[in-house]
Amino acid sequence: MKRGVLIYNPAAGQTNRREAMLALIEKMRGEGVELVNAPTHGPGHATRIVEEFLKEDLSVVAVCGGDGTVSEAAAALLGTNVPLVILPGGTSNVLAVELGISFDLDRACRLIVEGEARTVRAGVANGRPFLLMAGVGLDARIMGKMSFFLKRWFGRAGIFVTALTEYLRYEFPRLDVEIDGEHHPATFAVIANSRHYAGDWIVAPEASPESETLEVLIFNSRKRLDLFRLFRGMQGKRGGHLSSGFAKIVRGREVTIRSLESYAVEVQVDGDCILETPLSCRVSQRTLQLRAPMAPSRQNAG
Repeated sequence: MKRGVLIYNPAAGQTNRREAMLALIEKMRGEGVELVNAPTHGPGHATRIVEEFLKEDLSVVAVCGGDGTVSEAAAALLGTNVPLVILPGGTSNVLAVELGISFDLDRACRLIVEGEARTVRAGVANGRPFLLMAGVGLDARIMGKMSFFLKRWFGRAGIFVTALTEYLRYEFPRLDVEIDGEHHPATFAVIANSRHYAGDWIVAPEASPESETLEVLIFNSRKRLDLFRLFRGMQGKRGGHLSSGFAKIVRGREVTIRSLESYAVEVQVDGDCILETPLSCRVSQRTLQLRAPMAPSRQNAG
């Protein structure tokens, strides 16, 4: 029987999932996979769990939680051959959207035994791996000041309360964004390793976690209405935020962002506000193995 570990954040999303995880473990046992029950107990715990289990013979790591928990587990799996399976269980689950993973747990768990192998690259922000993005400015403020209670009980609607408050307070800090040696002024920036952002919004249409480069969204207006239009354009999923003239995408391998203010500016990494400027990002040379649904092109070929 194959052996794996099931990591989950009991507090992610809007439900208590302990019973569902025990049922999933029993179901996978019938499929020939013995999953160890491993709930997380705080920030960084998912990384430590994976590091401990990698000392043993491990066939798969399944993670049910939000993007932060997935990112923590992935950090310990970089450079190994042990595959990661994502079981969406958070508020937004951007990586699941990016990979086309079903939000239905019964369907998603099939990836443990029959998912297609995918190799992706992570970005690295001040030494901290990320799969999705690193945001500097407004989005990091929102993530850092968000009420856990509102998010836990009201999901995305709970995030909106904090988002509106921080949007109205945002002072448009001056940033210097250096990409492969070229400097760009900004008041908000997102270093993207994937197309999606905040759920199913599109931040960087050409970004891919399989690429060896990063896509950097640079916003350099100080007008609140322009900032609103930026996020509305992302939400529209057609790249409208890039055709407006106040935002652009620059592709690069090495990205450094510095605050030109007298204070450091907050940075969110895969939805967790854990860093601040100065920020240095690059693409990791270590890869991550994933199990994901078969790509549409492969399905059609079959």
